[in-house]
Amino acid sequence: MEETVELARARAQKTRAERRLVAQYAVTKVLAESATLMDAAHEILRAIGESLNWELGMFWNVDEQADVLRFVDLWHTPCVEASAFCEDSRGRIFQRGVGLIGHVWASGIPIWMPDVVTDRDFRRAPMAARVGLHGACAFPVRKGLRIYGVIEFFSREIREPDQDVLDMVADIGIKVGQFVDREQTAEALRQAEALAEVARLLGDIGHDIKNMLMPIVSGARLLEEELDECYGRLPETVTGNLKASRDLTKELTAMIQRGSRRIEDRVREMAESVKGITRPPEFAPCRISDVVSTVYASLRILAHERKIALQVDGLDTLPLIRADESRLFNAIYNLVNNAIAEVPPGGSINVRGSIDPAGTSVYLSVIDTGKGMLPEVRASLFTYRAISRKVGGTGLGTKIVKDVVSAHGGTITVQSEPGKGTVFHITLPLEGPPPHSGRGSRMIGASHTPNVHFQPIVEE
Repeated sequence: MEETVELARARAQKTRAERRLVAQYAVTKVLAESATLMDAAHEILRAIGESLNWELGMFWNVDEQADVLRFVDLWHTPCVEASAFCEDSRGRIFQRGVGLIGHVWASGIPIWMPDVVTDRDFRRAPMAARVGLHGACAFPVRKGLRIYGVIEFFSREIREPDQDVLDMVADIGIKVGQFVDREQTAEALRQAEALAEVARLLGDIGHDIKNMLMPIVSGARLLEEELDECYGRLPETVTGNLKASRDLTKELTAMIQRGSRRIEDRVREMAESVKGITRPPEFAPCRISDVVSTVYASLRILAHERKIALQVDGLDTLPLIRADESRLFNAIYNLVNNAIAEVPPGGSINVRGSIDPAGTSVYLSVIDTGKGMLPEVRASLFTYRAISRKVGGTGLGTKIVKDVVSAHGGTITVQSEPGKGTVFHITLPLEGPPPHSGRGSRMIGASHTPNVHFQPIVEE
């Protein structure tokens, strides 16, 4: 009898060892045949799950910027009905040290739970109990000390820890981690090559724009001098009738010169960016009413042609703020210019200002009576995926606005519905960003999502 028991135990150990080898081989084969983690994730889960008799597996990725774990992919056997548990998990993010996968992320070692339903550290226990899941194992995806993600598996049976399996999945986690590391390194190289080409192109374009601006600036100055001379030769009886026209020509030539100087400044920033130099914001006392007045002066002719009224409300009562006037001009210019394209004839654009009750920030609202935005346009508004509806538009205008506001330590949100116009709400602190906040160092670049977004459940 004892020999029979020993023989059965030896056969079971051999079977488990064979299954572990099958799992390792299957994962190695998947990694060799896959180009990206998204291609490999589901097949890795399937290979391990089928080889080691797990019934549900999930892959979680470390979001290093947000410092959380996010769902990537899942696999389960056909006989498992755990859709409620899967959907619940998809909508969650996990913090370091919290829950099963959070503990694996924090410790860097595999963890086994015989029964997640009774384990206090498992935060999804009620949902697991509802779908009949019990045993669980999770392990890190890593290379050295760096953890790229966590893989977890579940069974409908209560399963006692198996050290051989824990050792094996730890080794698989290293293999997958090396794959992810190679993928990220290759992507970084591709991006570096693309950025180098963009930098070269920007340098060429900037140089050409600078050269093309020179005759425009010189021509505007010569035109102004010629008009002055011609106007001075006319008798007073004629100049009186031409005063309105002369004032308009002065305004137009001044607008050309101001616009050309601003373009030169932006081209200079492009050239510095190509050289690896990014000018930090230059904060100084700034009057918002003056900035908006300059924006309106630049766009007044365009708005007049389209029969759009440019209005202000409450700006003269605002106190001075510490701001980079040039960049604040760019932000407001983008918002007003974009609005002009959306407002029908007879409509209006109003920049309204007020100060918060605490006296520490100013509120700006850019209000238009335009077409409004569809939800999908609004959702991508402050990102590089922004959708432009202007002919020839890039969609980057609102992303630039967001970057400028962030560099000033402020916030921006948007309210808009189709047919009801759009309102951008901007909050700017009077004293600029907090010291050493790091804001502004990426100009033009700090990115954020808009105020309309999906809010996941945070495990804490």
